Amino acid sequence: MADQVQVASDTDQLEADVTAVIEACGGDPRTAIKALLVEQHIREQRIERLAAALSFGYVRGRTGVMPTGGSFSHRETTRS
Repeated sequence: MADQVQVASDTDQLEADVTAVIEACGGDPRTAIKALLVEQHIREQRIERLAAALSFGYVRGRTGVMPTGGSFSHRETTRS
């Protein structure tokens, strides 16, 4: 029962957000879609720039980016 209330609440908030975006674009849904697509493109470019700025050693390959010039090996070091 609580899950249904949460879903309804999330749906209501989503509908309110959609209405707000359309109203912010003068009531034109096509303009609202264009604005959202432009915003998405800007965010994707920002993520790409930030990912490129991370050093490979810092992320340790978690982004799927391999260092240029070949492969690398991971050696586990232990203290004796």
